[in-house]
Amino acid sequence: MNLVKELIKAKGLTLKEVAAELKLGYHLFEKVVIRAHSKTKTGIKFYETRHVREKIAAWLGYPYDLIWGPNADHFLKKLIAEEIERQVNDEKDQRLKALGFL
Repeated sequence: MNLVKELIKAKGLTLKEVAAELKLGYHLFEKVVIRAHSKTKTGIKFYETRHVREKIAAWLGYPYDLIWGPNADHFLKKLIAEEIERQVNDEKDQRLKALGFL
């Protein structure tokens, strides 16, 4: 699975929700996130519309190069792990509050 898509999912959101929040068309947003390709007369091209990628990076709160650069995989995997850990801790806190321990 694409790491940007995985990060959005880890945040508990869908691509449709993020596209709507960024005021982008869902299909274009999805194609950019999953790096879909299209066949053209000059060969295969990827949907890498820079302005969409910049909006996604800004929404995530990080510079463009950290999200889309050559070393982005390592950074995104770290963000995904941190987001999953945060959600696990939030769920744990909610359970403890419900039981009256917090």
